Amino acid sequence: MRSKKLSILLAVLALVISTLACSFGSGGEPSLTNPRMSTDSDGNNPTTVYSTNDTFYAVADLDNVETGSVVDATWYLVSAEEYDPGEIESSSVTIEDENTVNYVSFELTSTDGWPVGEYKVELYLNAVLAHTLNFSVQ
Repeated sequence: MRSKKLSILLAVLALVISTLACSFGSGGEPSLTNPRMSTDSDGNNPTTVYSTNDTFYAVADLDNVETGSVVDATWYLVSAEEYDPGEIESSSVTIEDENTVNYVSFELTSTDGWPVGEYKVELYLNAVLAHTLNFSVQ
């Protein structure tokens, strides 16, 4: 009888240890997932085509991203008639609390309107390129 109780106890202990190991060790690599251009800062209205007076939003979900991680966005004009291609603007967000934030959002506005053409934004996680999002203004 004592051997059976010991076996059951060891089995329960093994189950508890494996459950704890899975919850702490299976988080995976930090990443930006579901990257998208959107017409809103929450990323609920995805698009890749904007009008000349729109605000651009680049949104990505955070997956296993820890406090102190930095997400950068660099916006580019790729091509537009009578404009030189190049970087428009860069900005950064430092993740303050990974338990309350599940996505990151960047916006780009223009008071003069956008030229019709092709654009892109590069999203970096901790200085490593994670995604390039292409979009256009029509």
